[in-house]
Amino acid sequence: MNRKKLLNIFLIAIAILCLAAGIVLLVLAGQHAGYRKGLYIVVGVILLLLSALIVLYWTISRKEGQNFFLYDVQEERNLPVESLTRETVLERMTYFISQLADSPEMLWSGNVLEWNGSFGHRGVFKPLVAYKMLYDLGMQETDSPYWDYLANASDESLGIVCASLERAGEKKIVRAFQIILENERNPGPQMKEFLQKNTGYLSARMLAYTKEYIECFY
Repeated sequence: MNRKKLLNIFLIAIAILCLAAGIVLLVLAGQHAGYRKGLYIVVGVILLLLSALIVLYWTISRKEGQNFFLYDVQEERNLPVESLTRETVLERMTYFISQLADSPEMLWSGNVLEWNGSFGHRGVFKPLVAYKMLYDLGMQETDSPYWDYLANASDESLGIVCASLERAGEKKIVRAFQIILENERNPGPQMKEFLQKNTGYLSARMLAYTKEYIECFY
C-alpha cells in the first residue's frame, strides 16, 4: 500500500474519531451545568469543525493533477493504473518525443538526450525515451532509411540510451546491444534482427516501468 492510500485512510479515521468525540461531548454537555457544560460545548464544536476541515482537505486532495499516462480527456479524470496498456504507453511516448525533438534524426544525432530539464523529476522519462527509441527501430523493415539514424547516432546519444536503460534495470539487453554495435557500427542483419525480435520485450518493459513510477508522471 503506497503512502497516498495510507494518508487517506489516516485522514478518514481521524475525521471519524473527531466527529464521534464531538457528538459525545455535545451529548454530555446536556447532562451537565456550569463550566463543564460550556467546556464540553466548546471542545465538541472544535472537534466537529476539525472533522469538517479534514473532510474538506481530503476531498480537495483527491482532485489529483492530470497524470501523463492515466488521464482520460473524455472522462476528465485519471483512470486506474490497472487499465494502463502497452498501446497507451507507446502512444503517449510518441507524443512526448514529438514535443522533445522535431525529428527522430535530431533525437539520435543531436544533444536532445542531454537536456536533463526536459525529462521530468530526476529524469524519470529518460528510460522510457530510450526504450521507445529502440522499439521504433525494431518496428522498421530491414530496408528502411530509419536505420540510418542509428548509424549516424552520436556517441553521447548512444551512451545516454544505454545508461538510461541500465537505470531501469536492463543489463543483458544493453550488453547485447553494445556488443552488436561494436561488430556492426552501421546496423546490419544482426542488429536489425535483434531489435525486431525484442519489440515485444521492450514494450512490456515500458509498461512495467511506467506502472512502477506512475506517481512521478504528474
